[in-house]
Amino acid sequence: MLALVIVSVGLMAMVQSAQTGAKVTTELRQKTNAYHVADQVMMMLYSQTDLRLGQHQGQELMAGQDYYWQAEMASTDNIHINRIDVIVSLDRQFDYAEAQLTGFKKR
Repeated sequence: MLALVIVSVGLMAMVQSAQTGAKVTTELRQKTNAYHVADQVMMMLYSQTDLRLGQHQGQELMAGQDYYWQAEMASTDNIHINRIDVIVSLDRQFDYAEAQLTGFKKR
């Protein structure tokens, strides 16, 4: 009977550990995909010649998941360079940013 209790406690610990590992793996996959989206958005913004200062936003599908992005383009102290901040989230309200990326673009 004691051996059965010990084995069942050990199995419960293994199951809980596997569940935690699966959750962490999913979160890491989402963050990795969010950084890919941020990078793609930044490259798209770099390639636009008529990009204006202010906020830009959109939605991208990556690995079957919708990611929402916001980009803020602002001027810097250098009159020849603008700053671009990109935020990627899983929800439209941007309560939590899965990824953030900052870049600079020549005017």
